[in-house]
Amino acid sequence: MKVGLHLGGGSVMRTAAGVRQVAETAEELGYDAILTGDHIAIPKDIKAEYPYAEFSREMGADPTSVFTTIDWVDAFAVLAMLVPVTETVRVGTSVTIVPYRHPFDMARVVASLDQASGGRVIFGAGVGWMREEFELLGLRFEERGAQTDEYLRVMRAVWTEEHPRFHGTYVQIDRDLHFAPRPVQEPHPTIWVGGESRRALRRVAEFGNGWHIGPVGIEDVRPRFDELREEMEAAGRSRDELEITWMVDPERTDTAALRAYEALGVDGLYATAVSPDPGKVCETMRVFKRKVDDTL
Repeated sequence: MKVGLHLGGGSVMRTAAGVRQVAETAEELGYDAILTGDHIAIPKDIKAEYPYAEFSREMGADPTSVFTTIDWVDAFAVLAMLVPVTETVRVGTSVTIVPYRHPFDMARVVASLDQASGGRVIFGAGVGWMREEFELLGLRFEERGAQTDEYLRVMRAVWTEEHPRFHGTYVQIDRDLHFAPRPVQEPHPTIWVGGESRRALRRVAEFGNGWHIGPVGIEDVRPRFDELREEMEAAGRSRDELEITWMVDPERTDTAALRAYEALGVDGLYATAVSPDPGKVCETMRVFKRKVDDTL
């Protein structure tokens, strides 16, 4: 079982010392990857229902407090800070809210980071849930699914094709463009699709090298594994092609849960650690890695 770290909004990355301490600990412990979340303009008054509100409440936190009370460091800046102080640990987003940025810009940034890291970037992709943030950004919340799918197709095209052409609702490519640098990973950087809905699973089948599951209960998601097989087969793919990862609360993940994740065929567990204190984050990493190693 692979073990990874999820930094929430990446507040521990505010200082060079914090970046280095977390990165060195991840390398020392053999962590698979470090992930960070993505938001741009967070409203103070959030009425939209957080998809993982139950997880927050079980941890004794208000579901929206993690968005309105901590620093949210730019996701791609976090990856850029981690790249030069790591050698083997992968770095990624969990997840990029795809409709927030033009696909040319996202594709260029991800490819640049993939080059700089020697092919260690994970592009986590999601549609977003915070209606109020879409409104602040002047985007149509109801179109986020269709926009995400189109943007991912555009990104894949510019990453892999010498003369891409695209005629969509939101993006047109009707002339040759100079896209550089190219990513190191072939045919393109690793894409982990987030979400647990049936539509998300169809997105996994079309685009995903991985399915990235949020902090939800095992029994809530168990039926989705059969649905995932159906979607993968419909797309002419095998479930075995996917890397399946899951965000978990490191303190509440016990031996029984670890064995259940393993039985489901989960490839990696990502411990959430949202503290801005590097010492606390590193201690969480050590305790969780020891727990997983002792059990599995």
